[in-house]
Amino acid sequence: MKAGVTGGIGRRAALSAGVALAVPGLPREGAATELPLRERARRKGLLFGAAARSFNLRDDPAYAAAFARECGVLVTEWEAKWGPLRPAREEFSFGAVDALWQFARRNGLGFRGHALVWHEHMPRWIAGMENRAARGILEEHIRRVLGHYRRAQSWDVVNEAIDVKDGRADGLRQTVWLRALGPSYVRDAFVLARVADPHTLLAYNDYGIEYEDRDSRAKRVAVLRLLETLKQQGAPVDIFGVQAHLNPARPFDPAALRGFLRTAAEMGLDIYITELDVHDRDLPADGARRDRIVAEHAQAWLEAALSEPRVKAVFTWGLSDRYNWRNEVDWSRRRDGLPSRGLPLDQDLQPKPFWTAIARALDGADPRGG
Repeated sequence: MKAGVTGGIGRRAALSAGVALAVPGLPREGAATELPLRERARRKGLLFGAAARSFNLRDDPAYAAAFARECGVLVTEWEAKWGPLRPAREEFSFGAVDALWQFARRNGLGFRGHALVWHEHMPRWIAGMENRAARGILEEHIRRVLGHYRRAQSWDVVNEAIDVKDGRADGLRQTVWLRALGPSYVRDAFVLARVADPHTLLAYNDYGIEYEDRDSRAKRVAVLRLLETLKQQGAPVDIFGVQAHLNPARPFDPAALRGFLRTAAEMGLDIYITELDVHDRDLPADGARRDRIVAEHAQAWLEAALSEPRVKAVFTWGLSDRYNWRNEVDWSRRRDGLPSRGLPLDQDLQPKPFWTAIARALDGADPRGG
């Protein structure tokens, strides 16, 4: 699906941001072995895409070309979060996200926004927000952002609202929004988003629900309870986003994953795999061995997930190891100092076994309906 047209974002604005809006000279989509992931997904009625940052697409033409070839949807990796997007209460800094929007439009990609309500990457001024002002601030944020990017393919409206360890009976995470607005903030955010843009698909997105350890099982129960409550309250939730930051060291049960996704689907929700990558911190240093483990685990997990007909999209959190977020945070870096290899393309933008694993899972999926 192509991104729609939004007021206030023109070709001149994108050019001033320095982003190459069109990507010429893409490889011909010929034999089956040459098909990019976006085309493999399309043939099954699925979406494939990846998260990106504007400056990587702007400054690296080879990466931009690879991204436009492989992806059918561009996901905002960082620049649409509150901190960079709204540095001051009265200031919205749309430039970087505008560049992503324009890149998506010029290259025929859908545009997926992340995230309207989250507890991290918040601007400093939020700490001084009075509770009585919180509703108006949240409403203005959702209205302005969705009004600026009308008819996006989808948005993560609320991200990671569950944390069982915070001790609440409903499983909600203790956040600035919960403290200021109470549990109703989750439903309210979806209602506000639907009013702001009746056409974009609205998602609840969360992590830590992919496996069969005790913490994951407890979080699954809490997330399903939240989704059920939202549906009972009439909240316009269209999509359940499963982040899928995978880890081969954790216990995986395909049947349990299928059952979990089926329960969400029975609520009338489509399901997106929203942030797929593989945490390889504790895997062998040898690149070939590591790639094989990553690919085997990812393929098994994806095949189980895609067996649920309501799974409609697979998005990776980045496309190439050249720009892998796991190399930027201390808790995720490898102890041996080697770079992470948990994305589909390597640092030279060449497909890895992980790319092949995604391709095989997409090729093996049953076709989706309309």
